Amino acid sequence: MDMEILSDGVFFIPGRTNIGVVRCGLREVVLIDTGPDEAGVRRILKVLKRHGFTPIAVINTHFHSDHCGGNRFLKDNENITVYASGIAAAVIKYPFINSFSLFSGVAPICDLVNRFVVSEPSEVDVEVESGNLKIGDALFEIIPLPGHAPGQIGVAVNGVFFCADSLFAPEVIEKAGIPFNVDIKEEKETLAFLKNTDFSVYVPSHGKPTVDVQYYVSENLVWIEKIKSIVLDVLEEERSSEEVVAIVLKRMGLKVKAAHRYFLIQAAIFAYLSFLYNERLISLKIEGRPLWKRK
Repeated sequence: MDMEILSDGVFFIPGRTNIGVVRCGLREVVLIDTGPDEAGVRRILKVLKRHGFTPIAVINTHFHSDHCGGNRFLKDNENITVYASGIAAAVIKYPFINSFSLFSGVAPICDLVNRFVVSEPSEVDVEVESGNLKIGDALFEIIPLPGHAPGQIGVAVNGVFFCADSLFAPEVIEKAGIPFNVDIKEEKETLAFLKNTDFSVYVPSHGKPTVDVQYYVSENLVWIEKIKSIVLDVLEEERSSEEVVAIVLKRMGLKVKAAHRYFLIQAAIFAYLSFLYNERLISLKIEGRPLWKRK
């Protein structure tokens, strides 16, 4: 694990979750996200120390545990200030919300209370939504990127755009099969926005950075349309919610054994049901269970 340079004073540490590093002083840096847990952030600190850098702040792009799981350790052991959107701040402070939301809003099964879903709770010092943000000598632009998660933000600095999970590298989409988005309409709007931006380099949180945002956007849209088409095809016949999930998984060739992964994918598929229903492309009736059908 080591840092790679992106532009003057802007770096990233590649990993399962890419971590942005931005100089804001002679030796001080701001981190973009903190990774999934204490072990991960300890490795990040070792890299920073090797380069003579000290973190003084963190900007969390959103509240998913793989982006803010290292916050607690940093807050307890380093003198840092944490920035996040208002929505993200609430869930970072009360991360049990993540597991409740995957289990219909009630106390979840224990399989959903793990580091993949629930991070260590921690405080956010400053809430940010959009516009310029000055930290030390560095000037950031905070840009809302809804679709993947409520309150998700991107961070632009010195021609580099850390675009969080608004955009997945093609190889990541291929591996995931069904990328996680909570609002398909908003995600498509965010992708349309990204297509018309002109940063020097784009850093998704998962996968390789790119200078060709047009290609990344088109690949993300292709997969959204692919999954949408599969769901519509499944609903040529009336199906229950569980039947939709099972058939979509089978058609996508996805074998899911872990409970937390199943409930994450179920939520991702439900986002398509919500989108298609609100677009009046499918119908819903309740007969002891929800039943969906293409119009």
